[in-house]
Amino acid sequence: MMGGRICCWLQLRKFVDVANIWVVFIVLQRFCVRNSGAKAVVEGVGDHGCEYMTGGITVILGGTGRNFAAGMSGGIAFVLDKTGEFPKKCNMGLVDLEKMTEEEDIQILRTMIQKHYKYTQSALAEQILREFDDLLPYFVKVFPRDYKRVMLEMKAKKAQESLDKLKEIAANGSVEEKPRRPTRVEGAVKHRGFVVYEREAAPYRKPEERLKDWGEVMLHEPQPALLNTQSARCMDCGTPFCHQGNSGCPLGNKIPEFNELVHQGRWREALDRLLETNNFPEFTGRVCPAPCEGACTLGIIENPVAIKTIECNIIDKAWEEGWMVPRPPVRRTRMKVAVVGSGPAGLAAADELNKAGHFVTVYERADRIGGLIMYGVPNMKCDKQLVVERRVNLMREEGVKFVTNANIGVTISAKDLKAENDALILACGATKPRDLRAAGRELKGIYFAMEFLTANTKSLLDSNLEDGNYITAKGKKVVVIGGGDTGTDCIATSIRHGCTNLINLELLPQPPAGRAEDNPWPQWPRIFRVDYGHVEAETTFGKDPRTYEVMTKRFFGNDKGEVTGLEIVQVQWSKDASGRWAMKEVAGSEKILEADIVLLAMGFLGPEQYIAQELGVSTDPRSNFKADFERFATNVDGVFAAGDCRRGQSLVVWAITEGRRAAAAANKYLMNKAALAESQSVASALKVGVVSKGEAVAVVA
Repeated sequence: MMGGRICCWLQLRKFVDVANIWVVFIVLQRFCVRNSGAKAVVEGVGDHGCEYMTGGITVILGGTGRNFAAGMSGGIAFVLDKTGEFPKKCNMGLVDLEKMTEEEDIQILRTMIQKHYKYTQSALAEQILREFDDLLPYFVKVFPRDYKRVMLEMKAKKAQESLDKLKEIAANGSVEEKPRRPTRVEGAVKHRGFVVYEREAAPYRKPEERLKDWGEVMLHEPQPALLNTQSARCMDCGTPFCHQGNSGCPLGNKIPEFNELVHQGRWREALDRLLETNNFPEFTGRVCPAPCEGACTLGIIENPVAIKTIECNIIDKAWEEGWMVPRPPVRRTRMKVAVVGSGPAGLAAADELNKAGHFVTVYERADRIGGLIMYGVPNMKCDKQLVVERRVNLMREEGVKFVTNANIGVTISAKDLKAENDALILACGATKPRDLRAAGRELKGIYFAMEFLTANTKSLLDSNLEDGNYITAKGKKVVVIGGGDTGTDCIATSIRHGCTNLINLELLPQPPAGRAEDNPWPQWPRIFRVDYGHVEAETTFGKDPRTYEVMTKRFFGNDKGEVTGLEIVQVQWSKDASGRWAMKEVAGSEKILEADIVLLAMGFLGPEQYIAQELGVSTDPRSNFKADFERFATNVDGVFAAGDCRRGQSLVVWAITEGRRAAAAANKYLMNKAALAESQSVASALKVGVVSKGEAVAVVA
């Protein structure tokens, strides 16, 4: 099989050899033998399960026979082992058995079981999902040792070299030293392109130049030779991992296809391929961390293909050429849909439902449409007027209605909104920030990162920062707590304000220069990176602002109640007896830092609850709106959830994916609702006849 899906419900009493499946019964022998890439779920296996497996993911929701994983050299298996007997039945020659401690593994497992239930309506899958948190400790991860070790060996040679190059990253996003192989060639040849040419991503403006304004850091100039050469590096893999959801692009972008079309100069066709799966490539091409590149097959031994750069250039060229024009639906249904939240998930859901012909209205509590992509991401990464508002205006011309300053559940009743519409999609985001419980937290000058970034962008758009309605870092010592993308955005914004000193604190250890042993391809590489804000900090202050493995113990203030500093302590991380990471303070490592502003960029805990409470929507243990993946329906009829409010804090590409799939689920619900209404209308017509003048008369048998 090169794709597709097999679902089995039959009672089986003889040998079977299956792959790419969702099975509701117990398979007797050699399930997933020699599996090289399929994803499979089964409710029990006999002897020799996953024998000689080299790739893919297998989930066993029950017992196994003898000699499981014999000769297994690749792929992963998750086994539900309630009895504790599995280690005795597993052939340990090539594999290790690990506990489920990685969040990524837990998400993959949960999603596969949810899909299993969706395709088969398995009672066992339904029970496991209901008791997932309680059953999670009983799952065992079967992980081939070579699958981990080989990846480490392949990256070990380049580890120090990669770290040195990262330190030398210039403002144009590439290494200053001349590459050994060309990165941009006129008339680049596709054959052996991944061998002949080196990677080069989209160039950035020089930091000395871009620090003077709030324009995008990316350099927007025609780069025909660069794009022709970089697209030639795509190997057109037989099994492209770049667009597989669990490791690569969750949207399923047809990356090898649009790469090839760009290489051939067929840009309009490349645009069509891109828009088949991605509603807003101008968003992902700017702010997505590109999991597709982390899963690129070339990335096993080389730098991956510059997919994000190619994607961004396709959509930017489309706007420049005038190809992006309104395409309203040809026909309209009579169905009305309300979307709460105008971030990428809400916009994607609205776009899809509008294309289906429904009347869609998007409600946003802020004064501008865009959600996180409008106010959470700085203008330097994604221009609000030239990129975000341009897309919103196109959707408006296609028939989508937008209502701003509408806080559903506060200024507008959520119940009333549901009653006025045929379906309701909640795409509210995960807006509840993680706080820092430390003495002195109440002092003035300590802000959540989103307070700082949102106020800055709003003032920038309203008045070019002339109204003073923002938190200024000018002339101040700034400490940013949290080392993710949001922390980097706080760094870049503070420097543009004119801060006098800047320190970035991170609780976790510094990532390695190359993949660690427990982070094999095609997983997202958890490695040390230098982003645009770090380069700007080094340009301004002469050093990288980041300090790792430190914890804030308390804040200090003056008699005016303003923060003046904080006490930090060094920590060490190690695994405890259960295999989980734990930290401990290093005695005598306490240190005092001066600070006039402290910005908390430590992530988000989940959505605010008032909408869910008014509607009666159930939430999961993490406070997210409860709705299974692929179904997206909450416990309230006609109410769906998508994006970070359902999934938890995630990537823009996942938000768009969730919005698209929630729209598909809502559209199915609406079509069923319309069909039911039509059948009831037909039934009524059989009982009542209508004469030519319009009077209704009873039909008597």
